[in-house]
Amino acid sequence: MARIPSELSALAQQISQFKTQTLSDLNGSRASGASAFDLNQLAAGYLAGNLSNTQSAGNTSASTAISSIAGLSPTGRNLALPDPESAYRMMSHINQLAVQYPAQSSRLSTMQEGVSQLTKPADRLASLSPAADLATVQQSLQALVDQYNQWRFDFNADLQDPELLAGTQAAQVARYELAQSIASPFHGSEQGIQGMAVLGLTIDPVSQTAKLDPAQLAAQWQRQPEAAMAAINQFGAHFSRSASLLTERDNFFAKQQANLGRVIEYMQQNLPQLQQEFGLGDPAQPSPSVARAYADYQRRHAAV
Repeated sequence: MARIPSELSALAQQISQFKTQTLSDLNGSRASGASAFDLNQLAAGYLAGNLSNTQSAGNTSASTAISSIAGLSPTGRNLALPDPESAYRMMSHINQLAVQYPAQSSRLSTMQEGVSQLTKPADRLASLSPAADLATVQQSLQALVDQYNQWRFDFNADLQDPELLAGTQAAQVARYELAQSIASPFHGSEQGIQGMAVLGLTIDPVSQTAKLDPAQLAAQWQRQPEAAMAAINQFGAHFSRSASLLTERDNFFAKQQANLGRVIEYMQQNLPQLQQEFGLGDPAQPSPSVARAYADYQRRHAAV
């Protein structure tokens, strides 16, 4: 079996504590033929939440789900448990995670697509002819700046949201690596130009957005046009390669998506058992941004 992701491992510990504190005699009250308690299986199920009942991000009727789960009370509790309310609250939390994890996967997918798209303006810079005029060069640089800044802006809120991309390594590394590519002092070093900052392309230290100073670009271009073009070609190639590496198989985005995929699969496979064991829980109440991302995840996987 594949290694359980960190998200699942942390929740496994929570379940284990809950099991020890409030469900010590749960095995004795299981239906005939039920398997013995297994922490890994339970951890997987604990993540299950109410995925099949949140196809509209938490708007499905709870009564429909209860009718398909034997042994639950009319309010969705498992009254055979020593503490059905604690179990129900735990399941409510998992219902929220059942929306949150697919939403994270969706936003990571969109962010990765944006990184891939950034290779296009970078490749244009890398392939600019030495005979290109200043207006063409400036336009090409500004195109990359605008697309890069829009990409950052699109995910500013997500990276502050703990239910989406806050603390997500793939998202953080992507931003850092691409900013470092712009700020590197080595582009054009062989021609005596110490990075794109000399040509007016910088990263704002506060907003981390890119800025192009046309006057500085023009002044340096007048002094060293060949060296400036060489630096721009090198920068474009380096930026494109950095973006490509971030999205390659087995790199940051792929690994994070693989982890999320395993957790979501566990949710889908173990939902009925966990609902029967712990109760239905309240439907998820996602924020508007999480609900939109969850809906996008469903669209992406509708044909899968």
